[in-house]
Amino acid sequence: MVRFARILGFFLLMPMALQAQDSAYARRVIRDLTAPSMYGRGMQNRGDSIAANYVRNELKSMGVKPLCKNYYQYFYFPNTTSRPPIVKAGYRSQNVCGYIPGESDSMIVFTAHYEHLGMNGDTIFFGAHDNASGTAAVLDLARMISGQDHRHYTYVFLFFGGEESGLIGSGFFADMPLVKMNKVKLLINIDLFCGGDEGLMVVNANDCATKPYVDMLDRINEERGYAAKIGRRDNAPNSDHYFLSQFCPAIFIYTLGGPYGGYHSPTDTCDGCGLGNYPRFLTLIRSFLESL
Repeated sequence: MVRFARILGFFLLMPMALQAQDSAYARRVIRDLTAPSMYGRGMQNRGDSIAANYVRNELKSMGVKPLCKNYYQYFYFPNTTSRPPIVKAGYRSQNVCGYIPGESDSMIVFTAHYEHLGMNGDTIFFGAHDNASGTAAVLDLARMISGQDHRHYTYVFLFFGGEESGLIGSGFFADMPLVKMNKVKLLINIDLFCGGDEGLMVVNANDCATKPYVDMLDRINEERGYAAKIGRRDNAPNSDHYFLSQFCPAIFIYTLGGPYGGYHSPTDTCDGCGLGNYPRFLTLIRSFLESL
């Protein structure tokens, strides 16, 4: 009986070990993306390009294939003087795009914006919650999926630039898509993914094309209790899913409640971001993928 209890205890502890590993990877990515050498992942000192190179190297290390040459889809900024961050028209940035092939050409797409506000003088806006956390989650999902032996769907991972200036990178991708949008079964955009003590919110949850997926996500959560609740909102142009939702079922997931360091503030640091709920939220998404 003692030996059986020890074996049972070992297996009961295995999920906790997996959760800790998932959280540790996300923490490392968030810390790297919020380092002072990233300059707030804005346009000063080309911080956005430094961050894009980091994301590209992570994808390469996982064996994720480039969706375009060297993973980069370049685009140019229009005049953005009407809203911060101010960027000179003609500034070149990039989306980072990769994929993992599956048995089907039907696609599940994950997106997140990797850039942030950059700097104001010597003040760095680190952007842990917004959106190093979402970038870390999408990279973590790529890491998990790349390790699977069999994949029914083809998985696409898009990391957008220019979100803070008006969804510029994702808008460009919508105009110049690198995939057949009619083959996208579902697009999941992750933005603002620290904290979450009060649960998760799903934007564009009530559209006839997305509601069945959100219902499935909700059922899984009710059965297993990963999040305190899953809220629902109509579509809104508040993150990178928006322009793409015109062409495929697309939802945007963000956390409700803290803890996190701040929003569009220099206090939004890695040390301030709470990842206590992160392993459960990522497990919820993984369980959802397995149910599709």
